[in-house]
Amino acid sequence: MSYQAIIFDLDNTLLNFEICERQAILGALEACTISVDLNEISESVVLQVFESYNYQYWKQRDVFSLSEITEMSYQNTLAELNIRADKISHLGQNFWQIFNHSAVTEPDVYEVLTVLSLNYRLAVITNGFIAAQVPRMQAAGIDHFFEAVVVSEAIGFAKPSPEIFHYALSKLDLTPAQVLYVGDSINHDYAGTKQVNIDFCYYNRKNHALAKKVQPKFIITQLFDLLELVK
Repeated sequence: MSYQAIIFDLDNTLLNFEICERQAILGALEACTISVDLNEISESVVLQVFESYNYQYWKQRDVFSLSEITEMSYQNTLAELNIRADKISHLGQNFWQIFNHSAVTEPDVYEVLTVLSLNYRLAVITNGFIAAQVPRMQAAGIDHFFEAVVVSEAIGFAKPSPEIFHYALSKLDLTPAQVLYVGDSINHDYAGTKQVNIDFCYYNRKNHALAKKVQPKFIITQLFDLLELVK
């Protein structure tokens, strides 16, 4: 392989976003002494409703702030489930306090990054907010591996926009042919790398079937497989 650098997606590639988010959703409710059990509502239902609202608001992150997205998601969730809560803003504050310090990684992340860092320059491109993404990497103890961390909020472009990939390449002073990108999203990662001619390694963590037109350069189901590809 002639790659000089490997660029990673962050959420659900290096960090397990799903677990981190769910810990924060339920942890904030507990911190504010809001019991779903008293309303005979299961945690899975609360998570499902919250995530649905949060997804819709997240798509409008250029309109709403980080705290507004969280507060509106909680407000709508509690209203739909008929759960009373007086201090919605406290829920949002507690959510981000927990989430920003969540350090749940995908399996073998530290070991894989340790090996790769011996021979490759490493970087991250992630959609999201600086106040969330950077502290989470620090909490997981992986931030020191990366020469560049490009967060969409900081530059005004998000994956799959080619601009965010070009920006990362400029930070590394490398060409597309010198970089391998590893990510879990076909819509964001694969679509973006395809526009800028960067080789894409699809981290198929849940063994999803792919459409015939989707043809990543590589496919792995566990991060350790990456070491075999680039040795």
